[in-house]
Amino acid sequence: MKRNASNINQHLHSDPTYQGFEVQTGRGPLIEENLARTLSCFERALVKYPRVWAMRVDLHIPENYLLSGLNDNVLIERFISSLRSKIKSSQQRSRKLGHRVHDSDVRYIWARELSANGRIHYHVMLLFNHDAYAHIGKFDLSCDNMYSRVHQAWASALCVFVNDLVGLVHFPKNATYSIIRDEPNTLVDPFFRASYLSKRDTKEFGEGFHTFGCSRI
Repeated sequence: MKRNASNINQHLHSDPTYQGFEVQTGRGPLIEENLARTLSCFERALVKYPRVWAMRVDLHIPENYLLSGLNDNVLIERFISSLRSKIKSSQQRSRKLGHRVHDSDVRYIWARELSANGRIHYHVMLLFNHDAYAHIGKFDLSCDNMYSRVHQAWASALCVFVNDLVGLVHFPKNATYSIIRDEPNTLVDPFFRASYLSKRDTKEFGEGFHTFGCSRI
């Protein structure tokens, strides 16, 4: 198998399928190790929850953001940590109100990429317990829903006000998926969507930071 010339520890995958699932190769080869981690992330979620809700979101960096803050993976780590904290707080408030609450981990797959105009952005796939979360919610920052929590978490990571994020958090078309443990076909579309994050193209290698990350839980 051909190795990634920019990182010889990685292998390139050019076949249109991986482990029986279709993958996106329209932008060139994918990184085999990242595909394996992506599939494992989905599978671990399905071991714990009979139904999993997956959500795609793109996180962009403000133009005036200090470049020194982009030399490591702290930014995306702060986003995940903040989102987990907000999920936990939301569930605690619901319990105090006497509502039935289903626990949910926050699993993730992310890719850091460089656009044609030199702007850094992150593609993220988030996985939740479907019994706890199943909707992005109204696109209104004043609501207590997943839409506002993602904005708030990204604002916290960037150390900016949430209202400064206009246009920097993007939920793409058909951003969510329902995956059912006993229905393997329900994993086909979300895995195909997530495979895009494993592409070699538009990634920076050898700069001292990771270009791909995946939860280990």
